[in-house]
Amino acid sequence: MQGLRAVFLHGWGFGPDIWTPVISRLGWDGVQTPDLGFLGTTGASVDEVFERIGQEGRPVLAVGHSLGFLWLASQQGWPAGSIMVGVNAFGCFAARPDFAQGVSARILARMIKGLETDAAGVVNTFRARCGAPAVPEGCCVNVAPLRAGLDMLMQADVRTPLAGMAGRICILGGTEDAVVPPAMLAASVPGGVTTRWVEGGHMLPWTNPEACARLLRDVAASGAGQPDL
Repeated sequence: MQGLRAVFLHGWGFGPDIWTPVISRLGWDGVQTPDLGFLGTTGASVDEVFERIGQEGRPVLAVGHSLGFLWLASQQGWPAGSIMVGVNAFGCFAARPDFAQGVSARILARMIKGLETDAAGVVNTFRARCGAPAVPEGCCVNVAPLRAGLDMLMQADVRTPLAGMAGRICILGGTEDAVVPPAMLAASVPGGVTTRWVEGGHMLPWTNPEACARLLRDVAASGAGQPDL
């Protein structure tokens, strides 16, 4: 790990357990898996984890799935030498005049509206599109964090910040991703950001954890966001 602190952040409608198959293959010590609070009783919050990161000043290998990558890329003040890896990731999600490949804001607006009456239904519909099982029976869904996540998907655009760290970013995309199709992913990140493609959909940490682990090993060994592909 060359002195890096690994932090794994999950995407919308999921929890830290999405990373379990990947982390078990890596066998790294001291991995942090903060929780954005979408489901159930949350673990360590992102605020707690990132406060510790700031205090330590140790370079971070920041790994985000989907919205998790967007959240990480939106943060400022990363310790020098930090590296960012995205899985099924993007630098912008909602369509806008200079990003026609994005998802219509109307779809996100409907999801936000749906949270008011059937939050579990909205989450499970999204998870089905991802090719993931429904939320486990008895697990609560937390409307406020879910709404905040959808707001970020609608508003956030980190393409400019990503361009400034292009040499220290790598993304793993799925060639059959129904949520972030290859054309959308490619258009949402600036030139110079290395992208590795593997067969699979939007749940690569679950469906192809070995590919995720392989990329992370390569990045950690190279000490840069552009491993030998």
